[in-house]
Amino acid sequence: MKMIMFILSIILSYTVCAQKIVKNEKDDFTGINIVETNFVKFSDGFVCSIRSVDGTYILETIFNSGEDLYSMDQNAEFMIKLESGAIITLSNTEFSTGNYESFTIGSTHISHFLLKTKYLLSTEDLNNLKKNKITKVRFYTTDGYIEREVSDKNAKKLLKLFNLV
Repeated sequence: MKMIMFILSIILSYTVCAQKIVKNEKDDFTGINIVETNFVKFSDGFVCSIRSVDGTYILETIFNSGEDLYSMDQNAEFMIKLESGAIITLSNTEFSTGNYESFTIGSTHISHFLLKTKYLLSTEDLNNLKKNKITKVRFYTTDGYIEREVSDKNAKKLLKLFNLV
């Protein structure tokens, strides 16, 4: 039994941590190419993925705010500090508010608010993110801003993620 649990934990950790393309297709009706990556951590409770729609790059983020409900105005800033000292500033594409999510895993019931947002990435920003590690992020909500440090381990995963597209 211990061996089965060990193997399952290795498989699960690989699938959770691996940076990969989860969708790469051409729409049958429009001919538009769509590429999507899996989600990778900035920090605990804050993840991102990249979506490319016919060459337009979109950074999708999800912030787990626990019991706190946050909202974000359209054009709210998301600032990314790179190891080089450069700052990339993106703008939220739409108004968003946290959604209450609730589910049960085994006998544990989990409920929290998730704030999902989208940011357009220019080719220049994407190229910078492909070459430089992220050290810190800050995003603005209607209640102020939230900052998170990005560990070196997560920064390396993010570099791989940005280089997928």
